[in-house]
Amino acid sequence: MNDPARNPYAAGSSTPGAGGTGRTIATIRSASATGMTITFALVSGVTFITAVMIWMSSGSLQPGESWFRFDRQSVLLLGFGFLVLLGGAGAAFAIRILMTRQAMQQNPPTDQPLPQPLTDDATLPPWAQSLLGSVSASTIVGQALMEGPAIINAILLMIDDNLAHLVPIVLAVIGILLQTPTSSRYQRILEDAARG
Repeated sequence: MNDPARNPYAAGSSTPGAGGTGRTIATIRSASATGMTITFALVSGVTFITAVMIWMSSGSLQPGESWFRFDRQSVLLLGFGFLVLLGGAGAAFAIRILMTRQAMQQNPPTDQPLPQPLTDDATLPPWAQSLLGSVSASTIVGQALMEGPAIINAILLMIDDNLAHLVPIVLAVIGILLQTPTSSRYQRILEDAARG
């Protein structure tokens, strides 16, 4: 029952050069489109949750109370929010580099070269498909590591009723957007891998 023609579940894992495991992506355009959809979903989710937290906080503010406060407790919570943001950013940066490097080592270029010119719709050789799948996964992990601090700061915003937490939230969203998988980024990674 391992005949790919008869078993559709085996066909996806029997791609030559994929090592029998992992997910492959046939073109740069499909990888970029999927990544942009995920980026949009992450940013939309953070924006929606932040808006809900602001709405919930607005009902608990006393008349004349400032939306931006920097008393001792507020500064402690804000400092914690920034620490979480810095930790997430550092982890996202390190993990993306490590996962991309590992993906390049696990999917070395074979005798099948990249199509020339390397366009978004060009069908990639199996080793490049596997590499693209691994790099896409590392991008999602990096973006998720920035989404976490954004959500934590949105919760802190609601707990403290302090809009100063919008600063780390906006920085986290920028961190998600900076990792947006573009076609040019994927082309550069594949060309670097092909050169060895």
